[in-house]
Amino acid sequence: MSAMAVGVLDILKDAEHRLILYYLANKNPRVEEDKLAHATGLSPQRIRVVLSNLQKAHLATFEEGHGYTLTEKGLATLYNFHVTISKD
Repeated sequence: MSAMAVGVLDILKDAEHRLILYYLANKNPRVEEDKLAHATGLSPQRIRVVLSNLQKAHLATFEEGHGYTLTEKGLATLYNFHVTISKD
């Protein structure tokens, strides 16, 4: 996924983005970058790109000293995605 592509559909198509969304939903709120990298096995650089895309799409927020949290939009997006794929 290019750095410019931050649409919700593009995010949901990418397995690494979905992995981070699910991890944040499970550990919400306040997850730090290093914990995400360790838990997922993704490189710190890749984690930063994914988190940046999630923020640009308003699916996650960052609070200094606390970490990343899914927004209401992020939670709703993940829920709707899960419901949709579960119907197939």
